[in-house]
Amino acid sequence: MSGVFNHHLYSFFFVFLFIFFVSGCSQNEDQRKFEQEAFQLPDGITQTNGRGEIVNDNVDPDDWRIAPFFQGLVIVDPAFPNPVMTNQQLAIRVHLPFIENITHLDVYVLRNLNDYQFLRRQTAMTLVDIILDPLDDIAQFSENPLGLYRIIIFDNNDNVITYGDIEIE
Repeated sequence: MSGVFNHHLYSFFFVFLFIFFVSGCSQNEDQRKFEQEAFQLPDGITQTNGRGEIVNDNVDPDDWRIAPFFQGLVIVDPAFPNPVMTNQQLAIRVHLPFIENITHLDVYVLRNLNDYQFLRRQTAMTLVDIILDPLDDIAQFSENPLGLYRIIIFDNNDNVITYGDIEIE
């Protein structure tokens, strides 16, 4: 009887391990796909006013999604105001209420497929306000800053958390 019990116990254990590894591989693949999408050219914005409210339901469904690794653990409010004028500041609010092992956030701008630049490192807290200057931080050339840009936010392990597009007017 104990041989049959051990056989079933081992079978259950191996089935459990198989499911665990398959689901882990799927999550890793989902994260890789998300990160590939993050490095595409900007395409549309979620339009917000200076208080962070979405204007006229103008939402880009690709903006400010949360990566699979961070689903249910991180909340990101859309960048505001968006579009942003060159004499304004842009804000992105990141809520990290459930993640204690993130020490900082790295913020990058993707200007085009060949221009990806580090902007700043922010210490992670429960609530992180990332404030960016359109001319000093985001635009490549202050003489002609107008256009679409993609902001990408990483954790301290170089995992993409979120990304979204902004427009400088």
